[in-house]
Amino acid sequence: MELTALGGPDGPRVSTLCLGTLPFGGSLGEAASFAILDRFREAGGTFLDTANCYPFWREGCTGRESEQLLGRWLASRDARAEMVIGTKLGAQPITSDPASANGALAWSRNAEGLSRQTVAAAAQGSLGRLGIERIDVLFAHIEDRNVELAETVAAFAELIERGIVGVAGVSNHPTSRVRQARAAAEELGVPGYRVVQQRHSFLRPNPGASFTNQEAADDELLAYVAEQPDLSLMSFSSLQEGSFVRDDRPVVHQYQGPQNAARIRELRHVAAQAGVTPNQLALAWLLRGTLAVIPVLGVTSVAQLDEALGAYDVPLQAVEELRTRCEDAERPLSSPVGAARG
Repeated sequence: MELTALGGPDGPRVSTLCLGTLPFGGSLGEAASFAILDRFREAGGTFLDTANCYPFWREGCTGRESEQLLGRWLASRDARAEMVIGTKLGAQPITSDPASANGALAWSRNAEGLSRQTVAAAAQGSLGRLGIERIDVLFAHIEDRNVELAETVAAFAELIERGIVGVAGVSNHPTSRVRQARAAAEELGVPGYRVVQQRHSFLRPNPGASFTNQEAADDELLAYVAEQPDLSLMSFSSLQEGSFVRDDRPVVHQYQGPQNAARIRELRHVAAQAGVTPNQLALAWLLRGTLAVIPVLGVTSVAQLDEALGAYDVPLQAVEELRTRCEDAERPLSSPVGAARG
């Protein structure tokens, strides 16, 4: 599997496909989860993504299940030294009432937040559940407008100084807040966010589309990351929950419209011509841009993972053909952005 430097040339080297573990230990049982993790490792994958709240919204779950399962797998396979572990904090519900938690799936009123005290305590909790001594990449999961950005970035910097966090990252924050947080860190003279993880895919959200407490990578963010040598972009929902390959699974309403319908038709057409699947081509679109993005794979079977791994075998000509066909039909697209290859 290909590798890249995360968050600049001195950042950790990670596989350019990241395995997301959101359903592991919740909707996906231990045997199936372990099988996917084993296959990812066997294929040379090194980058794993989780959070301290996955999957709190599932009945009977606390939000700790994904980290706990990942910790059991790391220990049972003696795989810690091989893996780069990313986790997130700030979105775990603070209530134990499932009805309240599910009713606030948008999270904002019920989330633990990003205060200095919470960041420190949540990081320690993740270390324990994962069974590790250092979190390679720690993300601020969602915004907390009740806490100054300077307080949060200073809290992350303290963890980096103590050696229990390697790199700070941010997810589901508007581009303006990412800029402000990095500026606050620079003013304080401490490490800032070096990884941004947002919703991003081959499709373009409709103008003004809102994803509640999720954020989609916009043109401003793509341009900003392109200018920052110490900032990498990761994407989630890169395969649109199966919409590229299943007619019975339409894209969510924020992407519904004639432009994206045309883009999906072009994706399927070029994929068929190239002898690859639409999912593989959609991932190659991200991996083979002028600058690269690191997709977080959301798979629930080894077969789905194997399909995704085939993105590396998509001919560059097919990616270029798809880009040309789409640019002929609409205004030019922003290039995917991320860390330089090495």
